[in-house]
Amino acid sequence: MPLTPLDIESHRFKREFAGYSKNEVSTFLRAAADALSQVTLEREELGRMLQAARGEVDDYRNRERILIDALAASEKVGEERRAAAQREAERIVGEARLQADQLLARTREEITGLQQHIIRIKTEREMFESRFSALLDEHRRLLDIRRQEAVVTDRLRAGRTSLPPSPEHE
Repeated sequence: MPLTPLDIESHRFKREFAGYSKNEVSTFLRAAADALSQVTLEREELGRMLQAARGEVDDYRNRERILIDALAASEKVGEERRAAAQREAERIVGEARLQADQLLARTREEITGLQQHIIRIKTEREMFESRFSALLDEHRRLLDIRRQEAVVTDRLRAGRTSLPPSPEHE
């Protein structure tokens, strides 16, 4: 059972013959009671300080928990934003690749069309050149015939009767 200052002050000892000095014992008990009272007050003050310190520690722990939660939430939001940005980048790249593939396909089609057009133009040119060459040959032949006719006409006018050989007999 704990001893209180009041216990010390109110305690009465039995009297015996040749015992201690009553004044000294009373003075000592009063001093012990005062000392115990002082220790009790200090203990109570330390208890209040301890309680206040525990309150501050609890407050700091709560703040720490809040900061940890906020940091975790911030990291989660950052990760979500990074993931969203990654998805958006992949979508943009996918669209760009699709557009590039479509453009490449159109360009290849245009190249094929142009190559076919060039082949048609070359064929038409070759046909034109062939026909033109044939036409020139025909005109040369006709010119040769006309020259020969002119020579025959000139000779006939000049009174000659001999005809030059025809180009058909050569």
